[in-house]
Amino acid sequence: MTTYAYIRVSTAEQVDNSSMQEQRRQCKGNAITHGLYLSNFIEDAAVSGAVPFFERIEAKGVSLEPGDVVIVSKLDRFSRDAADALNTIKELKDMGVKLIINGHGDVTDDSNIMARLMLEVMAVFAGHERRVIKARQKDGQAAKRARGGHIGGSAKFGYRVEGRGHNAVLVQDEAQQAALKDALAFRRGGLSLRHIATQIALMHKIKVSHEALRKALIEAGL
Repeated sequence: MTTYAYIRVSTAEQVDNSSMQEQRRQCKGNAITHGLYLSNFIEDAAVSGAVPFFERIEAKGVSLEPGDVVIVSKLDRFSRDAADALNTIKELKDMGVKLIINGHGDVTDDSNIMARLMLEVMAVFAGHERRVIKARQKDGQAAKRARGGHIGGSAKFGYRVEGRGHNAVLVQDEAQQAALKDALAFRRGGLSLRHIATQIALMHKIKVSHEALRKALIEAGL
């Protein structure tokens, strides 16, 4: 039998603060309370709780066996999706693996009725919280895009990124804008995107994929 402490933070910023340390402390305390020897820590830094639990631990090379115990400090460290949380708990129970959540005890134990009730209620709220966070992120990205900000990834053809993080913005790249004008003319002349990309490389010494050209030409109204 192996007892694991599962610890997770969802952003890189949280890795350096007390979040992971506090989770370790709570898991150790739960192990002592249940008379268990905590032998392994599974630590996920900057990993979303939306990723299925088994995918997360398999990525760490962990394969649970009957008789194993998993301890987590909070439900949302285990999962932020209601369906995944409840389905995973059922799967752990079927495997003969115990899941102990700080403050709720062994939630795979059918005799722990109140813990199961609280778990189901909390799983619903955890899933709701995740949807609210995603909605806020989406609204924030849309607002930033409307201001001309850059929300991540490579700059679209014809532009370059200036600044970093929240201050990142897209500005026109003169050389690429000139190449884009020629690309528009070539496209109106009936040339294929791959052919246009070849011409741009020859004429402007700029390498661009046909997919990037397609997106730029669509945005330009062609």
